[in-house]
Amino acid sequence: MGSLGVKKEIISELKEKIAKTGFAVITDHRGLTMSELTELRNRLFKNDADYKIAKNTLIKIAIKDTNLAELDSLLEGPTALLLGYGDPSECAKTYVEFTKEIEKGDIRGGLLDGRLLTKQEIKTFAALPSKSVLLGQIAGLLVANTQSIAGTFESLIRDIALLAEEVAKKNSGGK
Repeated sequence: MGSLGVKKEIISELKEKIAKTGFAVITDHRGLTMSELTELRNRLFKNDADYKIAKNTLIKIAIKDTNLAELDSLLEGPTALLLGYGDPSECAKTYVEFTKEIEKGDIRGGLLDGRLLTKQEIKTFAALPSKSVLLGQIAGLLVANTQSIAGTFESLIRDIALLAEEVAKKNSGGK
């Protein structure tokens, strides 16, 4: 396969992956070794994400007329495309934690559900609890509030029962 065929294959693969994502980050992969890239890809894969390195011209062609077209302005210098298919916060967290560990790599910006994100917004997003943790916290609050409400009603019913008993005693003693 010639150079043109390889480029078409890369563009086709990128377009296929882009069609499945709602979260993408443009990163600078300068300084990362092959073993570090492999480790990063493995961690991201566990969080339902891909890390693709390609020439900017190929990425520009792949994102043209897609939900990631706004990322075009961030394509300068050595570029890698982080594509998340699952929980975006877990994907971002994985990347941010890994680059902090190795002290290499950088975020240029990203896109979440059509909204352009800055480097700082992505880092803040990465610090948030995952969707499953948030849902667990909400469920915990609901259970705690339900138990509190049930306890309040139980106490209220007990007080009404005691009051009714006192009234009944008073009424039967008075006859």
